[in-house]
Amino acid sequence: MHMLTKAALGFAGLLAASSPASAAVTINFTGSTAIPGSNDFQSDLNGLGLTQLATGAGTSILLDADSMISFELLGTESSLDDTFSAPGVSYTEMTTLLNSFATPIALGSSMLAAGDLAGLLMFSTSAGGSATIGDPGFGIFIGPDFTSGGTTSVFYLGYDDRVTNQDDDFDDFVVRATVTPLSAVPEAGTWAMMLLGLGVAGVALRRRSGRTLPQLA
Repeated sequence: MHMLTKAALGFAGLLAASSPASAAVTINFTGSTAIPGSNDFQSDLNGLGLTQLATGAGTSILLDADSMISFELLGTESSLDDTFSAPGVSYTEMTTLLNSFATPIALGSSMLAAGDLAGLLMFSTSAGGSATIGDPGFGIFIGPDFTSGGTTSVFYLGYDDRVTNQDDDFDDFVVRATVTPLSAVPEAGTWAMMLLGLGVAGVALRRRSGRTLPQLA
C-alpha cells in the first residue's frame, strides 16, 4: 500500500475517532404560556421558532452526557445591570437595550457533567435578585410543539430581573446555549496525531509529484 494511502487512512481514522457523538438536554416543565408581546424580542424569538415560555416550579434542564455548553448573549432590556453565570463563565450587561440576535455575543463555555443544571446556570441583578432553573425569574423559550421531556442540543434562556412585581416578559437577559459532547473535542494528543498524519500525507504527495516519467526511446 502506498504511503499516501496509509496516511490518508490513518488520518480518516483519527477524524472518525474524534467525530461528534450526540449530546443534548432534556427540558421538563408543568406548563407553558405564549411569549408576551411586552417582550422586546418577541419577533426575534418567533423568528427562531420560539413562541412559548416555560418557567417556575416543575421546570428543569437535564444534561444527558458530560458536555461542553457554549453561551451567547442575544438580547437584553433592563435598567439594571444583569449577570449570567455558569461554571467558569460570568458576563454582566450594562446597557438598557441591546439586540444581538443577528450578531450574538460569545459569553464563554462550561464543561459540565451529566445531570441537573439547576444551580449551575444562574441569572442575577444589581438590585440583588437571582434566579436559577425552577425559580420564577428564570425562563426557557421553546417552540409551539415542544413538549415536556423533549430533548434539544440548543436551548434558549430568559431572565426577569424584578425581585418583586415581576413583569413576566423575561427579556432582561436572553441567552442561547449550545451543547457539544466532550467526545467531539479532540484532546491535545489527538490533534498532534492529526497534524502528523497531514504532514506525512504532504511529504508523500511531494515525492509523488517529484517523480519523472521515463523517456521514450
